[in-house]
Amino acid sequence: MGKLDGKVALVTGSGRGIGRAIVEKLASEGARIVVNDLDADPAHETVEALRKQGTEAVACVGNVIAPDFANRFINTAMSAYKDIDIIVNNAGYTWDDVIRKMTDEQWYAIIDCHMTAPFRILRAAYPHVKALAAIDAEQGREVYRKIVNISSVSALNGNAGQMNYSSAKAGIIGMTRALAREWGRFNAMST
Repeated sequence: MGKLDGKVALVTGSGRGIGRAIVEKLASEGARIVVNDLDADPAHETVEALRKQGTEAVACVGNVIAPDFANRFINTAMSAYKDIDIIVNNAGYTWDDVIRKMTDEQWYAIIDCHMTAPFRILRAAYPHVKALAAIDAEQGREVYRKIVNISSVSALNGNAGQMNYSSAKAGIIGMTRALAREWGRFNAMST
């Protein structure tokens, strides 16, 4: 028995890299997984690898900054598993340049990926988390849901050539703190 047996974990950017390592660890503890990647092949390869290890896993392929993505991502979990226990906002990348050369496109692309996408995902999750918390309370169960927003040391120290990334990662810290105050009453902890 793992610490997360039966829990449902949604992880953005989990078809490869750090995100894949996160879903592999969550799966090793018994979580059921919703894998996301921008590209179908890494997402499906990760799902297949998890299934071969005995983990329940589904894919939600797509770009986290697409306007319809957040609802599709949350609905994938609710359709497949009828629950949400863990959301990890991991998807991200850098598009570096010094401020005098950084374009609006570079600025908004990074802000949208690292801040707007997590905001939309959490907003889409809200009615489900609220309803699930009410059911838990009604049944006398104490269930703690987790929100993990990945930041960076660049948020604290800044980094030359990363005005966009440092700003976005600092913003996600503020978002996480605000969410903890809003969702604490649902036993939803954010880190």
